[in-house]
Amino acid sequence: MVEKAIEVARQKAEENQVKIQFEVVNMLEDVSKTNLKPNGYDLILDAAIFHAFNNEDRLTYIKNLKKLIKPNGLYIQICCCEKETRETRPRRIKKADLEDLFSPENGWKIESIEDTIYEATPDSPLGTDFLSYLSFIRKLS
Repeated sequence: MVEKAIEVARQKAEENQVKIQFEVVNMLEDVSKTNLKPNGYDLILDAAIFHAFNNEDRLTYIKNLKKLIKPNGLYIQICCCEKETRETRPRRIKKADLEDLFSPENGWKIESIEDTIYEATPDSPLGTDFLSYLSFIRKLS
């Protein structure tokens, strides 16, 4: 499934003449043991994965983000939010939790957290169109 998403993203980038590098990596493993460049990425996009992690895995994920994103680089995140009430939805993330995890004390600056709808594919086991947050979070230098 990830391979198909990357293939589609590469096609769209090529069609729009956008120079972009796509990488697939397990962000719950030590990224310093991969071929990824430390502090080498201007932007990392998280398309609805953060809410799937338990509390401990979230901390590992954030630690790896810090290793990869350049100083002043941007992390864009879409995650299911606490406003979603349907039973079939994934774990909900509270805005207060995002503000705590991505605080200046932790080396981050939240530029915005906006309400949005995540449009999952029609064959998603969780259904489509769940209430989410779209966050723009900057890594401090």
